[in-house]
Amino acid sequence: MFKVPNSDDQLLKIRDSVALVGRLSDGLVRVGPLSLGVDGVLSWIPGLGELYSAAAGTFILVQGARAGAPAPTLILAAGLMLSRTAVSAIPLAGPLAADLFTAHRWSARLIVAAIDRKLGYRFEARPQRSIRPGVGALSSYLRPQASNSRPVSR
Repeated sequence: MFKVPNSDDQLLKIRDSVALVGRLSDGLVRVGPLSLGVDGVLSWIPGLGELYSAAAGTFILVQGARAGAPAPTLILAAGLMLSRTAVSAIPLAGPLAADLFTAHRWSARLIVAAIDRKLGYRFEARPQRSIRPGVGALSSYLRPQASNSRPVSR
């Protein structure tokens, strides 16, 4: 379906673009535990919010598929964004709920984590914020490195 990138540089470009769209969509301004992005602002304008949400969601999913993210990850990300779109269809309460339901950021983090896993130990020098402990570049410093030597049998 999509040509899977064959170099780490291509995967890193996809990773960075997905992370950027996730931040722009749902994380430009933070107030305590709440964050607001382009998606939250545009959700109050009928039609325009849905158009942006669909475009950003499609971009995240297509980039995830291009990077070779596992199907369950893509399905979960698509489900999050579809449920966000369904919530925004509720008059008046929908845009408010969409402001709190940061599906694009969550989906972007899922895709970024899948790309990080795909890059494996080769991805050590690039710091990032992670979905959970143990996923991402910084945690690779904490993991034991694989040794090329074989254990000596006695």
